[in-house]
Amino acid sequence: MLDLARDTIFVALAGSRGHGTAQPGSDIDLRGICVAPLDVRVSLFTRFEQHEAPLDGALWDTVRAQLESHESAQHGAASKTESVVYDVAKFLRMCAGANPNALELLFADPRDWLLETLSWRRIHAERARFLTKRVQQTYLGYAMAQLRKIETHRAAQRDPAAQSKRNPVRAELERKHGYDTKHAMHLVRMMRTALEVLERGDLRVRRDDAAELLAIRDGALSFEALLETAATLRERMEAAALRSTLPEDVDYGFVDALAFNVIEAAR
Repeated sequence: MLDLARDTIFVALAGSRGHGTAQPGSDIDLRGICVAPLDVRVSLFTRFEQHEAPLDGALWDTVRAQLESHESAQHGAASKTESVVYDVAKFLRMCAGANPNALELLFADPRDWLLETLSWRRIHAERARFLTKRVQQTYLGYAMAQLRKIETHRAAQRDPAAQSKRNPVRAELERKHGYDTKHAMHLVRMMRTALEVLERGDLRVRRDDAAELLAIRDGALSFEALLETAATLRERMEAAALRSTLPEDVDYGFVDALAFNVIEAAR
């Protein structure tokens, strides 16, 4: 039987607080990894891939104590908290597929670690082996999804009924700037992150350009300038992928062995 307090090997801040772009009232996003016990893993009737609900009990007590002293989260105690804890097998599959959410958890800044174990350290030590040229497509896909949302919402601006159903804060951003600037911030962040991976072979979750990203969220770019920025970043990503010395894909045998060793150590 799964016991998150016993089976969780890692928890970190994610989202805006992990990127360094949080503002007063920003949600607290928690992401973690657990190792489901063998009886759950081999059950014919129970399937577990992730826990998506508030943390509670002893695990929450541990995480909350860390949040209360964290530089960017300690003032967000009243903020909405969202939590996802992945089983290690799903997490490693996602990392192997260059999933941006998984890679950003794998590369989370140590300052944002709220719970760590030796099993997590073993995974973290191998993080560079999960960086491949596939980030060009996966990050670009996520970024273009943000652009589609921007365009959809811009088209809906002419329909008051559609606008009334939106988050009022996001709707106000759109009314003020002509498009959803929060989506724009995410678009630029993701494309810059992927470009850095391709050029430098490292993934930086805590953003050195956080102030600039926040300026984009506050409307520093016109819609036309955003489209130009996205097109330029896309061209740079394509060129960087051609020059990159990263492998085309992960070594799946290595990923299987890593998963086996972590799962075996938890028995």
